[in-house]
Amino acid sequence: MTVAPAAPVVRFGSCDAEHRWRPTGLAQLPTLRDPHAERLLRGMDELQAVLCRPDDVLLTHHRPPAAFGEVMRAAGFGARHLPVPGDPALPVEERLATVGLPGFTGARPEPYAVLPGTAAAVRSLGLDAALPDLNAVRLVNSKTWSTRLGLPGSGRVVTSLRELREAAVLPCVVKDPYGVSGQGNVILDSPARLALVERSLSRRPEDMIELVVQPLFERSDDFAAHLTIDPEGELVWHGVRQILNVGHSYRGSSSPTPQLMQRLDRAEYRACVEAVARAAAAEGYRGPLSVDSMTTASGELIPVLEVNARLSPGMIAQQLGVRLRLAFVRIGGDDYFERLIHLLDDAGRLASSGRDGILPLAASTLVPPRGWLFYAVFGEADAELGDITERLSGH
Repeated sequence: MTVAPAAPVVRFGSCDAEHRWRPTGLAQLPTLRDPHAERLLRGMDELQAVLCRPDDVLLTHHRPPAAFGEVMRAAGFGARHLPVPGDPALPVEERLATVGLPGFTGARPEPYAVLPGTAAAVRSLGLDAALPDLNAVRLVNSKTWSTRLGLPGSGRVVTSLRELREAAVLPCVVKDPYGVSGQGNVILDSPARLALVERSLSRRPEDMIELVVQPLFERSDDFAAHLTIDPEGELVWHGVRQILNVGHSYRGSSSPTPQLMQRLDRAEYRACVEAVARAAAAEGYRGPLSVDSMTTASGELIPVLEVNARLSPGMIAQQLGVRLRLAFVRIGGDDYFERLIHLLDDAGRLASSGRDGILPLAASTLVPPRGWLFYAVFGEADAELGDITERLSGH
C-alpha cells in the first residue's frame, strides 16, 4: 500500500503571544517598556525554521538574510522563508489577514500561537484548520487559571488592593496573569516595595485588578514538561526539559539529569502534568502545551508555575533533541549573523547535516546595539560561545 506524502506545513506567528492575549482594562504592575526588546521578540519567529521539512514554508515578520536560509539548508532544514508583506508595525497575523498570500492550497497551517487574527490569517492563506476557540486559549494561558487549579505552591489570585495586602506575606512575588519569562513579575521584599505596587495600581482605579501572589521560593531546579493535545483531545507526551534561568529570565534548556528525573518519577510529576493538560483540553484547548515547574532548595516540588499553551523555544528544542542556549550579545553592525557563521565555520563548530556543532536559530534577533543569540547545540559539541561573541563584539 502506498502511503500518501504528508501535506506541506505553513508555519507563522507572532511570539509576543501573552501581550496579545491580555485583556484591555487589566491593571498592570510597574514595568518599563523596552521597544528594542519588542523588536527582537518579533524576530523570534525564525526559531520555527528548524521544525520545517524541505516542502514546508515559514512566513516571517522580517526578511532574514540569505545566509540564514543557506545555513538552515546545510543543516537539513530546507524550507522556504518568506517575509509577510505589509506594515511592519503590525503583527504577521494582521498583515496576512489584510494582504493574504497565494499558492498554499493543500498545505496545513501551524501557527506559533492562536492569537486574535490567527483565524483570519489562515483563511487569507486559503487554508483550513480546526483552531481552538480564542477564549479557551486566553483562559488556559492565564496564571489565574493555573493558580486556581490549587496545586502545591501555586499561590493565590487577588482581585483588589485589600486582597493583595492580605496575601503579600513578605518576601513574595506578584505576577501579572499574562507575564512571560520574568516580565510582569515584581518581587516584594519590603513594605516599601509593596507600597510602590499599591500606588502604581491605584493610579488607574477603573482598571480591573487580577494578580497572582506566590511565595518567593529559593529555587533548586527549573524544568518544563512538553505535550500536545491532539484534535480529539488526547494527550501526546513529549518529555521534560531542564531550564537554565538567571533569576526569572530564560537562558536555555537541556535534557534533565537522571537525578532530577528520578525525583520527578517518585513524585508522580507526569501524572500531575497530564491532569493539568486534561483540564486544558476540557476548556477546549488543542495544540502544543508546556508546563513550567520547579523544585525548591528545601525539597518541595512546585508542579505548576505557569502553563504555556503555545509553541515555545523549549518545545522546539525538545522536538529537535538538542541543547538550547540564549546569550545576550553586543551587536556592532548589521552583518553580525554572517560574521558569526563565518567564525563558527572557520573553527569547525558550525552544525551541518553531517556534523555536530552549533546552529544559530534566528538572525533577526541580532540587531544593534544588543541582540538575543539563540542557538542549538547538536551532539556533544561544546556549548560555550564566549570566545566567539567576544571577538564579534570587538574585544
